[in-house]
Amino acid sequence: MQIAVSSRWKKEGINLRHLVVDVGSVENVRAVRMEAEQLAESDPYIFTDDDVLIVGKDWVKRGVEALLANPEYAIVSSLSLVEGENLAKGTGTIYEMHAVGAPSFIRKGFCTNLPDMDINSECGVLHKHVLDQGKKMGLVNGLRHNHLGHGFSGNPALHWGF
Repeated sequence: MQIAVSSRWKKEGINLRHLVVDVGSVENVRAVRMEAEQLAESDPYIFTDDDVLIVGKDWVKRGVEALLANPEYAIVSSLSLVEGENLAKGTGTIYEMHAVGAPSFIRKGFCTNLPDMDINSECGVLHKHVLDQGKKMGLVNGLRHNHLGHGFSGNPALHWGF
């Protein structure tokens, strides 16, 4: 699965880096997000999981353009094709959502000095962190991904869209 996902990302012409997360470690989720922030060469950059297959032409370009056109947002994601993962729908290019999962477009600078989090609190902690900086999180309408590992992910809650 990871080979197929990586191959699709490479078709977008991006610099793909693999970071390993031990989801059993509270500190590691935070540390990997901060490592991604430090290693990122672009603003915004993308943080994703190895079981997320992006869908559609010019996926990265469309996501970056949406985020850059909406400066009030710090982190945005795409909508899942998996029934039940996006229980709330909105209007506009981006609509506000309290928790967004992978893949995420992140403005450089928003994932430094993160609070402690584990795999189950990650989305909520990130949301509060973004709000504390006066920004929003949201989902990009028309940008889709297929969560191939749905039901088998490290996050048993999967509270991505409600």
